[in-house]
Amino acid sequence: MRAPKGTWVAWKSLGKTTTSRMETMGLGGLYLHDANPPAEGSTIELIFNLPTGQVRARAIVRNTHPGKGMGMQFVQMQPEDRAKLHQFLSRQAAEASPAAAPAANLRGVNAPSTTPHSANSAGLQLALSPRSSEAARIRFEKDVKRLIELTGKGTYYQLLEVTSESSESEVKKSYYNLARKFHPDNHMGNRDLIAPLKDLMVMVSEAYRTLGNEEKRAAYDKRLAAMGGFSMHREKSETAESIEEWHKRANEFLRAKNFVGSVVWLRKCQEAAPEQALYRALLARSLGTIPQYQREAIEHFEKAIELDPWREPVLVHFAELLERMELPLRACEVYSKIMEINPTNAAARERLAALGNAAKGEKNPKLVSQFFGRKG
Repeated sequence: MRAPKGTWVAWKSLGKTTTSRMETMGLGGLYLHDANPPAEGSTIELIFNLPTGQVRARAIVRNTHPGKGMGMQFVQMQPEDRAKLHQFLSRQAAEASPAAAPAANLRGVNAPSTTPHSANSAGLQLALSPRSSEAARIRFEKDVKRLIELTGKGTYYQLLEVTSESSESEVKKSYYNLARKFHPDNHMGNRDLIAPLKDLMVMVSEAYRTLGNEEKRAAYDKRLAAMGGFSMHREKSETAESIEEWHKRANEFLRAKNFVGSVVWLRKCQEAAPEQALYRALLARSLGTIPQYQREAIEHFEKAIELDPWREPVLVHFAELLERMELPLRACEVYSKIMEINPTNAAARERLAALGNAAKGEKNPKLVSQFFGRKG
C-alpha cells in the first residue's frame, strides 16, 4: 500500500542515523527512498508517525537499490505499535477503490509466524520492490544450505547459534527463532524446499531437546570432550579446532575468576574470528575487570554490539562497566537500548531511574533525536 504523502521515517543502522521518505508499506515491512542504503541483511531501528499514532519497529534490509532505496521486513514490533499500523492500513484499504490499489507494484511475501508450527498469515505482506521476493528466496535458500551443511560438520551449539555458556532460556529463544524461520509448514509454497527443511528441523529439534535438557546437555558435553573436539559427524578445520581449544581454556580461567588469564586466550579467539560477537563480548567482560584495560573493553563491547545488536546480556554487562567507570550518560543510553529490546527488564528500568538525573540533557525536537537520543 502506498504510504501517505510526505511520510518520513527516522532510522538507524551501524552508526548511521537519518530520515528517509517512505514510499510503500504493509504489515510486514516498508520501502524507503535512500541514495546510500545499508547492505542487505542489515538490521534497522526505525520510527514513523501515522494518523493512528507513532510506530516503532526493528527491521532487516531485504532488498536494496543503490541510489534509489531499500525494502525491509519487520522483525520486531510491540503489539500496540502493530495495532496502530494495522488500524491505519485497514482504514486505507476501506477507503481505496480496487482500481487504485497498487497491487502491481507489490509482491506479497509472508512475514514469520509467531509460533514454530503455525502457517504464515496471508495478510502479512512486505511492501518491497517487485524484485525483492526473488532476492529474499535466494537468500533463504542459501541460509538453508548453510545450516544443512552445518549439521554435518558442526555441533548442536553451532546449529542453534548458541555457545556452551548459553543459558537454557537463550537456547530456547534461539530454537524458536530458527523454527519460526525454517519450519516447512511456513514454506508450503516452495515444494523443492519442503524435504530439506524437514531434514533440517529434525536436526534443529534434536539439538534443542539435547541442549534444552540439563542432563542430556551434560552427557552431550562429555561425549564431545571424549571425541577430542566439538563435531557431530566430521572433524572441523584446524582453525576452528584451535579456537574451541582457546575458548575452553579461557572458560577454565573464567570459572576460577582469573580474568587476566582469560584475556590471553580470549584475545587469541578474537584475533582468529574477529567477526564473532561472542568472543568480542567475552574479551570485553574480562578486560572490564582490569582497571587499566577498561577503555579497551569499551571498544570491544561496542564492536560486539555492532556485530550483534540484540544480545541483551552483552548490553547489560556493557552498561554495568560504564557505571563502574562513572560514565552515567553512556550507561543510560545502553540501559535505554536494553529497554527497547526487552521492556520487561526490571533491572534496566531501575538503573535508568537511578541514573536519571545524571542522564538528563537537552532535548532535540527533531524526529531522529527524539528516537535515538544524543550521545554524551
